[in-house]
Amino acid sequence: MNAKSYVTDTHSLVWYFSDSPRLSAGAFKVFENTVENGSIIVPTVVLAEIMYIAKKGRIEMTFSETVEKIEEMENFEIVPLDMDILNIANKIEYELEMHDRLITATAMFFEAPLITKDQMIKDSGLCEVIW
Repeated sequence: MNAKSYVTDTHSLVWYFSDSPRLSAGAFKVFENTVENGSIIVPTVVLAEIMYIAKKGRIEMTFSETVEKIEEMENFEIVPLDMDILNIANKIEYELEMHDRLITATAMFFEAPLITKDQMIKDSGLCEVIW
């Protein structure tokens, strides 16, 4: 079996780390399966969103706790926002919020499915969506 990479959206990552029942069974399975074979790509914009919602008190984990947990897990990789991803995001014609556009562009760049519940991203057809 080939190792497969997946990109995570913000809510998916937060719900996985917090054992939330809001995470779908399919998304949970993908996160768990990559422990043995595969990887979870974490766009830096996801971390920026986590920083924002943690400071607003919308999630229990802090930004630092989240980053620490990611760094402890061998199957997780934080990827920077770079010009390649920005160029892909710039070409997206579908109306997405900026952070969703950047996360989707990251999935497109890595040719990896995106773990997200976001219906607008799914409707865009820009990348494969796992939920």
